[in-house]
Parts: sequence; structure tokens; C-alpha cells
Amino acid sequence: MYVTVKGKVFNFCSSKCDKNMLKLGRSNRRVGWTKTYRKEKDARLKLLKEGVGQQKIRELEKKAEKKEQEAAESEKVQEAGKPAAVEKPSTKPEPKKAKGKDKK
Repeated sequence: MYVTVKGKVFNFCSSKCDKNMLKLGRSNRRVGWTKTYRKEKDARLKLLKEGVGQQKIRELEKKAEKKEQEAAESEKVQEAGKPAAVEKPSTKPEPKKAKGKDKK
């Protein structure tokens, strides 16, 4: 079991699942042994049997990935409580120039 700071709970069946998601950052949609992958594979096969082309299936998958990315980004923004801040220039004083004659 893994609990995030926000309180979201992840239940992993093995350390393999834990490492792939948390340490390696893999998406469960792209890892063949996950329930999500099998579910989406069944959906893809169903669409193929109905006569939907490969190109259309790829477009649908890309849309789903974009929605996931947007959801993750909005979650990050909500976590911060405000939009990403613009970096402010440093307030360090500039180093003093050496006094003396310039050699040419």
C-alpha cells in the first residue's frame, strides 16, 4: 500500500507493480500485465471486429492520452493552489570590478 501526501491510496499486488509505477514512472495503460491494459486491449479488439480501422483506433488512443496528461497537469496546478509562478531574478549583488589599469 502506498499513500500520497494528498491522501490518495495505491494498492499494489507486488513490488514489481510498485517499482514500475512509482520508481520507473510507467503508465499502467502501456504495461501488458495490468488490468487497465487488458481492459483497453479488449476494447480495441471489439472496435476492430466492428470494422473500425487502425487509424481511427490510434486517434482515439491519442485523445485518451491527452486527457490523462491534462488531468495530471490540472492536478498539479490544484496541488500548488495557484498557477506556476514565474521565476524572479536573483537579488544577489553584482561582484565589484577590480580597480586598476586594463592591460592590452
